[in-house]
Amino acid sequence: MSQKSRSTLRPLIALSTVSLLALTSCGNGGGDGEGGTITIGVTGPQSGGGALYGENVEAGIRLAIDELNEQGVTIDGEEYTVEMRALDDEYQPNAAATNAQRLVEQDDASVVFVPHAGGIHAAQEINTSRSEFLIGAYSSDRQIVERDNELTFMIPPTFASYSEPFIELFQDQGAERLGLLATASEYGQQWTTMMTQDWEGAGGEVLSNNNFDYGAVSDFASAVASALSEEPDVILVGGPSQTTALVIEEARDQGYEGGFMIMDQAKFEEMELFTDPENLNNSAGPKPVAEFDDPGTDELVERFAEEITEERPLTAETSLNFQAVALVVKAMEVAGTHEDPTAIREALPEAATEVDDVFRVSGFPDVVTDEGLLISDTLEGAHRDSEGNYEYFPVEIE
Repeated sequence: MSQKSRSTLRPLIALSTVSLLALTSCGNGGGDGEGGTITIGVTGPQSGGGALYGENVEAGIRLAIDELNEQGVTIDGEEYTVEMRALDDEYQPNAAATNAQRLVEQDDASVVFVPHAGGIHAAQEINTSRSEFLIGAYSSDRQIVERDNELTFMIPPTFASYSEPFIELFQDQGAERLGLLATASEYGQQWTTMMTQDWEGAGGEVLSNNNFDYGAVSDFASAVASALSEEPDVILVGGPSQTTALVIEEARDQGYEGGFMIMDQAKFEEMELFTDPENLNNSAGPKPVAEFDDPGTDELVERFAEEITEERPLTAETSLNFQAVALVVKAMEVAGTHEDPTAIREALPEAATEVDDVFRVSGFPDVVTDEGLLISDTLEGAHRDSEGNYEYFPVEIE
């Protein structure tokens, strides 16, 4: 693989509100229809404000399934075709649980991917009772694997993993005063509580809480002004990428020259579409997927542009779910079953060592812990420096 440029990523065409891929079910890979069928269930937002997020998740699953079918899937000597069945839950926890039950009972899914914390928690209430199924949990809330649910694995790194490297980075620059300007959702509150405790624990000062609802407030100049009035050295921001970019832009327009700690929901490669990329200088956040040097990175970036859309960049919602589908299907092969969720879950650690390189895109897991965390020893965060170049730092998953 050629060495990637560490300079500013080239902005792409603005995000479209509707992807070229809007799926409720799929399964067009290289299989010829003979043998058995494996259904991968998905419940997530396909409509409403979370629709694009849901499309990104489904795109990763779809791309993985097509590649798996092209390569061939063999379990206990029998060839299988993998299919996806996806249902819309509009980001509602109760709907997610209902959808998951339906996918298991009507579509014979033994694994259901759920890409939001509320839906994951609701699904965990039912997945070890009447109809057992394995949950592929796409949320960075560590509580997901602290609920003693043996049929759950957590796909992204926990957001707590970013706290220590963020603090070290900015305090090494001399930052002492932390401003708070994140989204006011439960997720934002969890981030704020964590960073407040950790920043103060590292000897810093935390200023007033100026968080607001990124999904409901369109005029946030006053919140930004309030945060800047206390002269922070660094500000915690984060929520959806577009709003996060505009909050940062507003702070720059009001004269702020300090740094930003960006919560993991927002992505550099998306934020660059909504503001002058220079506004993002001296910010720390998740590493852009295209900047990984993993064996399968370049190919997935190209496939996403060719098969999904060129109008937005490949992000972790797609790449991490792409990896997770390959991992769980390999676990089925290792376990010798696609129907027993317990056996599939137990086979994940061994499967992680056997997945083909094409599926290793953005910090593929080296270890699957007993509680279901996927651990990558090569995971990195990104600091966009004052010149607009990305520098990387290790992130230890906690």
